[in-house]
Amino acid sequence: MGRLETIRASEKQYHDYCYDKNKLFEQGSWLHRPVKTVIELVPLLKGINQPYVSRS
Repeated sequence: MGRLETIRASEKQYHDYCYDKNKLFEQGSWLHRPVKTVIELVPLLKGINQPYVSRS
C-alpha cells in the first residue's frame, strides 16, 4: 500500500470510529450541526448526479 492509500485508510478508520461512537446532531458534540463550509457548498452540487473531485 502506498503512502496516500495508507493515509486514506487511516482517515477512513478514524471517521468510521468517530461516527460509530458519536451520535449525529447530539447537543454539545461537534457533530451537533453540519460544518458551515459543507452547508455553503451543497447548493453548488444541486443538479449534479455524480459529483467528484478531480485527482489530477
